Amino acid sequence: MIRALVEQKRIVVCVGPGGVGKTTTAAALGATAARLGRKTLVCTIDPAPRLADALGVGGLGPEPRPVPAEACRALGIPEEGAGRLFAVRLDTARAFARLVDEQVADPEMRRRIFDNAIYRQITTSLTGSQEYAATLALYELAREGAYDLIVLDTPPTANALDFLDAPKRIAAAVSSPALSWFARPAEGSGLKLLSFRRLRAGGAIVLRRLAKLVGSRFLEDVGAFLTDFQQVLGGFLERAKAVDLLLRGPDTAFLLVLVPAVAAVDEALYFHGRLRDAGVPLSAFIANRVQPAPGITDPGALTAALRATPAFADLPDAALVEAAARLALLAGTFAALHEGERREIARLAAQAPGTGITQIPMLDHDVDNLAELRVVGEALLAG
Repeated sequence: MIRALVEQKRIVVCVGPGGVGKTTTAAALGATAARLGRKTLVCTIDPAPRLADALGVGGLGPEPRPVPAEACRALGIPEEGAGRLFAVRLDTARAFARLVDEQVADPEMRRRIFDNAIYRQITTSLTGSQEYAATLALYELAREGAYDLIVLDTPPTANALDFLDAPKRIAAAVSSPALSWFARPAEGSGLKLLSFRRLRAGGAIVLRRLAKLVGSRFLEDVGAFLTDFQQVLGGFLERAKAVDLLLRGPDTAFLLVLVPAVAAVDEALYFHGRLRDAGVPLSAFIANRVQPAPGITDPGALTAALRATPAFADLPDAALVEAAARLALLAGTFAALHEGERREIARLAAQAPGTGITQIPMLDHDVDNLAELRVVGEALLAG
């Protein structure tokens, strides 16, 4: 299942709550695709260095960087595959700027837009703006066609929902009738100015109260922004629709990474429902860090196993019995944990029928080197 996705899709988006190994999974998927012969770019919109650490490339920047040859060897990518795996941190500010550059030919107007406080607020602080900018950057990378596969690591699930909804939200905002009303020229003026005359028509008290509330400078910035930005709004709307089509297209797959715990499965099912309602099928669940079934749990059987082990053969029976009893308690705890995870995976399968679940077993310790990242990739293919 996972092999088919990394061999056939152009974009794989990894989503899920924080702390479940999503970044590790994205990095392992990218390395696996490169090992299978595809030129792959792994990217993130998270400024934290986890993706760079996972791939051993040091700090990431806005330009794709090839994963070093020694790291590729550790990941099992053959020598002839050198230069096949890349990583990048998407620069959201650059994504907005490139869209403005495309839409506005006048250098002076571009400067006014970039210097405008409203533009800076919208592109840095408005809810969903960073996610929308990330979709712009993802769209540009896909349009350039330099990679066979792009794997995207996203922030935790709540932000991933923003990521999915951002194109529609931006499209709705820029096509808002209220925005068009304020931005259109006042009657007889022939100028595309913020309609202060319309505000005044309702009484100067409205404008005075607005200025007192937000400051006259803010109103001037709004007017200048809407005047200069009219040329860009259509481009934003057109691009938002194109991005939405890309995310919902047959070449894009969404994978949801989770741990098999009650809260994580609840969140996964919620996200699965959101995707279904949005008409975007979830390609697979990846249940990470699944506890293996314990071996021996019976105290008597543990005592016999210890007695048969040469290292413990000279211990008195009482010591063996006590050690076996303590080990049985610990094994019982792991057995209960394994059984609970098994029930949650079964619940996930029952409530999301038709969506495959790939299980990655719990490793002996955290994935902190490239050899273990390769093990995760192999488990993804085997799952």
